Amino acid sequence: MLGRFLIIDLLLNPDCQKQGFVSTMVTKGKVLILEFRNWLLDQPEGETLLRCYQYGRCTSACPVADIEPSFNPRLFLQKILLSDELIAEEQLVWNCLTCEQCEVHCPEMVKIPHILILAKVRGLMAGNVPAAALDRAKTIVSQGRSLPVSPPMLKTREKMGLPDLGTPPMDQIVAMLADIGIVSKLEKVESVYGGSEDE
Repeated sequence: MLGRFLIIDLLLNPDCQKQGFVSTMVTKGKVLILEFRNWLLDQPEGETLLRCYQYGRCTSACPVADIEPSFNPRLFLQKILLSDELIAEEQLVWNCLTCEQCEVHCPEMVKIPHILILAKVRGLMAGNVPAAALDRAKTIVSQGRSLPVSPPMLKTREKMGLPDLGTPPMDQIVAMLADIGIVSKLEKVESVYGGSEDE
């Protein structure tokens, strides 16, 4: 038990992280490379992962976990803390609604939805993404929106008194996505899950 807390303290100690002390860890005879975890910590809001003490309130507040018992935000965070990059390959993580109930109930204010989005981004780069989500990402690159705008949609918006959607600034969107390398990767990647828009 003491060893577990020493590992957790080492993993969660920001001074060790900044000084590069935590790049590998040995557990159950296996050496874990913490590259995925360290990548996530370098992202905006990613460092909030270090506040996670595995209380489990995130899972108890999650509406998806109520319906799908194998959906467990606490377990996802534990896997990320241990740099288990397989989390980015799990189709289950794509079931997150980003409703933020987990974050609201977290006593440490861990940005759980944001961290799960980062895991999805990591999965997207490897093609570990449902086909419908990959199609939406490609639609953003081609049209500046996640869903195509149809004439009936515009007519409904007009009837409801909603403002005009305008034209997305495609040059800015594509330039930004190209700068971070998404455009070239989306051109090459294929979904490993298959599926359709109905999933």
